[in-house]
Order: sequence, then C-alpha cells, then structure tokens
Amino acid sequence: MPAVFALRQQKRMAMFVIGFSLLAFYCHAQTVHAILVADTKDPLLYKACKRDVEIMHRQFVQLAAAIRYQLSEQVIWDEEFSRKRFDDVLRDLSPEPNDILFLYYTGHGYNASQRTGRFPVLLLEKDEQASEQNPGLMVVHQALKAKHARLCITMGDCCNNLVNNMRGMVKKTIAPKALTLTDELMNEAYRTLFLNMKGDALIASSQPPQQACAHPDSGSFYTRSFDEALELASRYNKNISWLTLLRDAQTRLTRHQATRAKQSIYEINVVGIAPTETALVTTPAPDVSKSDSSGRISTSLSFDQMNRHLNELTDKTLSSQQRLTAMSRLTGFFSKNARIDIYVNSTLGDVQPIETFVRRLYLNADRIQQINLIERLSEVAADGLHYKRAAIQEVW
Repeated sequence: MPAVFALRQQKRMAMFVIGFSLLAFYCHAQTVHAILVADTKDPLLYKACKRDVEIMHRQFVQLAAAIRYQLSEQVIWDEEFSRKRFDDVLRDLSPEPNDILFLYYTGHGYNASQRTGRFPVLLLEKDEQASEQNPGLMVVHQALKAKHARLCITMGDCCNNLVNNMRGMVKKTIAPKALTLTDELMNEAYRTLFLNMKGDALIASSQPPQQACAHPDSGSFYTRSFDEALELASRYNKNISWLTLLRDAQTRLTRHQATRAKQSIYEINVVGIAPTETALVTTPAPDVSKSDSSGRISTSLSFDQMNRHLNELTDKTLSSQQRLTAMSRLTGFFSKNARIDIYVNSTLGDVQPIETFVRRLYLNADRIQQINLIERLSEVAADGLHYKRAAIQEVW
C-alpha cells in the first residue's frame, strides 16, 4: 500500500507540474504589448503629452484586466525619445501568435508635398539633417504587422500638415460624467474589440493637411475623444465594433469649436465575431436613411449615428437649419410613441415623449455640454429599426 500510495502521489505531482507549466505558458503567451511614445521634451507639448500617456496607460491597464491578459508596457519619452530608442524597442518586440500589439504615439507630426501617403510622419528627430530618419506612421504599422501578433493597433495623435506648421494648443475639453455600471458589463466592449478580433487597425488623428490640437491639462483632443468613445461604449453600448468606435471618436472630436473641421483617418482590417464590420475606411460612412409610409425617416439602429445627431442638435455653432435637420434625423430612430428616460449627469430626472425630449434638447443647447445614448438601458421596438424606449444622458 505505501508503494501504491507513493506512486499515486508521484502521478498527481506530475500532473500538477504539467498543468502549472501549461498555465504559465498560456499566461506568458497571452500578453498586451503596449508601446507609448510621447514627446515630453517638447516645450509646447510636454504637458499635453504627459496627460496623453496617463490616459492611454489607464486604457491599457483596463484592457489587460478585462480580457485577462498580461500587460507588457514600454514608454519612450523624456530623454529616451529618439529614433534610435524607438527602433530598438520595435526590433526587440517578439509577440506570441495570440498576443496584442498596440503602439500609441503623441507628439509632433508632419507631411510633405512630395509624399503620396495620407498618414503622417512622426517627428522623432527634429534636427533638419536627421529629418530623413523620421518614420511614417504607415511604415511603422507595417513593421508591427510583420511581428504576426493576433491583433495589431497603431495610433498616432499628431499633425499631418506641412512641416512648418506645428500642433496647436487650444481650449480645455470637459471630461464626460459616465454612469457607473458593473465591471462585467464594461469588460464586454474590451473583449469584443480586443479578445474576439484578429487583424489590424491604423489610426491617425488628422488627415493632410491638418493640424492636431491639444491642451496641457486635458491632453490631445483626438486622444481624449478616443478615450471617451471607448469609455462610454464600454458602459453604454451593447454592440461595439472598431468601425463604430472610431466613428464615435470622430463625432466627439468635432464637438469642439477648435476641432470642428478636423478629420481623423483610419484603416480597419479586422475579423472576428462580427465579420460584417470588416472594412477599409478613410472617411466616415454617410447616413443611409429612407422614408417609410408615414413619411418618418427610418434607418438601421446605429450607436455612433445616434450620438452624432444628438450632439448636433445641441450644437449652437450650427445653423438653425442644420439643427432642424439633425432633429428630423434623430426622431427617425424612434417609434411614434417612444419614451425617453432622461439622465442628468448620473441621475434619472424625467421620462418624456420623444417629441418633447427633442424640443428640450433644442432649447437647452447652450447649457448641455454633451449627450450620450445609453444603449444598454434602451429597448428596441419589434420592427428592429426603432427604439420604443431609450435612456439618454445629458451632461450639464
């Protein structure tokens, strides 16, 4: 009996060691490789770039926790901000096939009249004699894709105009006041975007020949818009995709006077649980709408389009005709007797018919800072094309 018992114990120990080794292997293999590149030495941008790093670091931490991956984060900033250090970090990256690569750049960028590429060049070396060493964002993305991670995201928040015009500093943005839902609900968006997808996405904050904008306290405007879109989608949205996310980030970018005409560009090539979202996009897709027999505008439900029309309706810089058009488009998302649960900041304040609610938005535009559809708390009508009840947050 002692010999049999000892043999069983040895087998159990062997299985434990094998299981532990496999667990360690998979934990090691599943990693978010985050590379943060920030020009914190620049006298104009250093505060904004530091704020950008804080924002994106928080997103990387939330991402890794949500999908239960390890986070391997490298920051290239201060005295390390150079082309040499940049190349060293990229060369040494060795992701496993199921890993995620996410490179984020904040700093100066530019384009040149002789270039044909729409994506910017990263100003890593400012000496004119070394300017030829500066890499294009597209070239960087191609190098990262060659690492063969499951998902590769490259994002640059920088100017995309001629080199003699540099990034502008403008008015501070206002942080959204999001409702608090459970962590598990919030994790769904991260899992959909990062865990259940494979492929790549290349993102730039501006198209040529545009400047990017930043504020020393709130950071770069596009980074903040991307952060808001991802944060609010994780709390409010039931159906998220990379296309929806980046469209909503663009909507949030154009909410501000300084960035109203700014246009981000992106190329998305991802497949996964939502293969219909696979796309190559460089401009926002137009609304596709039609009139039904009652004359109402009918459209397929879209989180990003809804948010765009909601915020257009409260934008006092738009003409009355533009806002009335937004009102017409907005009502087309709702059934005739739809009811709206109105949250003022984080408190449910009132329930109103859709017509009353839309007029409320129009009249209170100068006081409402931001509008957000809470899709998770909304109910779609039987036709699948309209909301019969919707929860909408007004940020005052």
